[in-house]
Amino acid sequence: MRYRSHKRMLRKRGKWIAGAAVLLLLLLLCLAVVGIFRIRTVEVAGNNYYTEKEIKDMVISDRYSANSLYLYLKYRYFQTEEIPFVDKIEVSLLSAGKVRIRVYEKSLIGYASYMGTNLYFDKDGIVVESSSDIREDVPEITGLQFHSQSLYQRLGVKDDSVFSSILNVTQLLQKNELYPDQIEFKKNLDLLLHFEDVKVALGKGEQLEEKIGRLRQFLPELEGQSGTLHMENYSEDSSMVSFKRDGAS
Repeated sequence: MRYRSHKRMLRKRGKWIAGAAVLLLLLLLCLAVVGIFRIRTVEVAGNNYYTEKEIKDMVISDRYSANSLYLYLKYRYFQTEEIPFVDKIEVSLLSAGKVRIRVYEKSLIGYASYMGTNLYFDKDGIVVESSSDIREDVPEITGLQFHSQSLYQRLGVKDDSVFSSILNVTQLLQKNELYPDQIEFKKNLDLLLHFEDVKVALGKGEQLEEKIGRLRQFLPELEGQSGTLHMENYSEDSSMVSFKRDGAS
């Protein structure tokens, strides 16, 4: 009996020792993971609206995020907080101590001012951010009449085709390295571009590629002047262009 009792005690002691050894190994493994996977280098790509530091601060936002493995798993498998102007963020492990943060920003085509707030919207007219900030690389769109506006919802305009027009004109302007202070839509959806004291009337949007391509040549000649450049009837076949100075009869 004593022999069997002693044998049981040895078995229990062996299990405790084995369990303690496993726990110790797990602890050492955790410490190794924490040490080995501590982030030392961060690469940031795809960011335009935010600086590299701003992206790092928003992504590596707590003490756990300083671990490259944790950060990778967090952005790979779990839902993360929304970041204004950002559609998605991907985190890649380049090595145990090095990560790459790839930013996929929302494509903003303009903003409209409403009661002291700037409503930034994408190509579909979805309001992706409401802010008092003004971003110089996003044009102001004026003349839009909308009956509703909510974050992450489409601006409630009378004619949704206006968003296609905005996307088209902004892409052509960027292609020609032209950056108006304002893109105005008149009541009949005629386009009017504002460049300081010079306004450019483009009409309803026909022959826009030809008009904006030619506008790049006209604008330097109008520097320092004030008035409206009429290009409504300009085309490849007809070069009808006139400049009416402000105050002229």
